[in-house]
Amino acid sequence: FAPKNKNMKYLLTAFCAFVLFSCSKDDDKPTTPQLASRTVIIYISGENSLSSFAPGDLKEMTEASKLIDSKNHLVVFFDNASTREMPYIAELKNGEVVKDTGLQFSEDFYASDPEKMREILTYIMQRYPAKSYGIDLWGHGSGWFITADSIATTKTASRAYGIDNGGNRSYDSGKWINIPSLAKVFSQLPQPFLFVMGDCCFFQCVETAYEMKDCTRYIIGSPSEVPGDGAAYREVLPLAFSESADFYKDIIDKSEEFTIETNYDKSGVPLSCMFTGGVERFAAATARLMPRLLMYDNFEGKRVIYYGQFVADNGRKAKGYYDPKNLLKEYATDADAAALAEWNQALGQFVVYSKMASEWLQNTGVDFTDFDVNEQTFSGVSMFVPQPMYESLSPNPNETIKQMKWAKAVGLTD
Repeated sequence: FAPKNKNMKYLLTAFCAFVLFSCSKDDDKPTTPQLASRTVIIYISGENSLSSFAPGDLKEMTEASKLIDSKNHLVVFFDNASTREMPYIAELKNGEVVKDTGLQFSEDFYASDPEKMREILTYIMQRYPAKSYGIDLWGHGSGWFITADSIATTKTASRAYGIDNGGNRSYDSGKWINIPSLAKVFSQLPQPFLFVMGDCCFFQCVETAYEMKDCTRYIIGSPSEVPGDGAAYREVLPLAFSESADFYKDIIDKSEEFTIETNYDKSGVPLSCMFTGGVERFAAATARLMPRLLMYDNFEGKRVIYYGQFVADNGRKAKGYYDPKNLLKEYATDADAAALAEWNQALGQFVVYSKMASEWLQNTGVDFTDFDVNEQTFSGVSMFVPQPMYESLSPNPNETIKQMKWAKAVGLTD
């Protein structure tokens, strides 16, 4: 989803999980809910610094529901920094928020807790059954970058997805869920997703795609930071119900169009769609070229594109989220010609659609305006390559990357 202004959301938020059977009485016999064409779930993890944006985005989503056909379901899990209202599940229908009464919460909990996410998502899938499902993750995020365990308390908003401070406060010290834990939750749901959208920072990582390859068909989002006020839900959400084979193109095009129309300085964010059915071939092609990239320390002396910085628990920062297409353009040699040709073909089957942005989020500490963004340097996704500069970070990404399935697929670990 595309952002609407420059108030940043410096890392991600929220998902879903639970178990339900919904019954209505007719002659004392339970009835099965009618099968919808598609159910789209929006998981809002707003118990953090993004709290003030959540009500406005919910209003946009509710307005968008007026344009959604009755054969579909738009369901939200909403957890915000509020002591007056517990987290809840609601169907957004005909411009109204219809709270679900089958699963209600009497006390607050961490929206980033894997068990609660699984409970909530399972419940929604069973309560609002459909032929296909999509989910939008609303909140903070840092792509694949992980901490010691799935919901470890951290001091800075710098890892994975779904920070929840647990105190109904608008600050970013709390518990996250790492991508491997998130993928495990998704794998235990009644049905895989058709798509996962990340309305959070740094979501489009090749590492994330490989981790979720059995959980979803498509992953849509941005490899960079994104604004805090979220996606253009009013304009884009109805497109998430399209039955077109390449529905993701309409979502990305509308997102980009809305950004250009509303941003006074014409800046936006890069967007892409990853097809998980192509990630195995892409990983195999990358494995052949990874030794070349590992020959160069810290990628010095070259003009390379990176989408942001890793921020460690010890406060250290380092460039990260490199665009793999740009790296290989700079470092591949004539000896790599055959492997590079295969890699580019595999990339085309993996990243099935993308939109470039040469100016975006200029207040992030990274100036994107002078990047040479073109078809030869931009893929729309990021990739991690171990480097000496990461040794000063704690936890050390050179080690934590080994927890990702991608690392084994490309030869970074045995």
